[in-house]
Amino acid sequence: MRAKQCTYGDFLKSEEKIATNILAARLQMLETNGIITKQDHPESKAKVLYKLTQKGIDLLPIMVEINLWADKYFTLPPERKEMIDEVKKDKEAFIKEKIKELSLS
Repeated sequence: MRAKQCTYGDFLKSEEKIATNILAARLQMLETNGIITKQDHPESKAKVLYKLTQKGIDLLPIMVEINLWADKYFTLPPERKEMIDEVKKDKEAFIKEKIKELSLS
């Protein structure tokens, strides 16, 4: 959600270090369930961009609540902690702004 759009390679480079077979299966499942969509990459015919659908964007409030819960029980990475601190200032405004950003991409 934070990146707005990603290539398969972008996901492989992420901190999660997910195995290629698991990544492929999860992306397929998300696409099959209408959470993400594949689009042609504007710079490379060999790549595709994965983007959230409206159905995926509508998960944002749930993801915010999960992150608030995680902040209560776990030590989060600094960049996620910054986001949580922003959420705590005005959760509704944060969600509204992020949904707007995601819908425009």
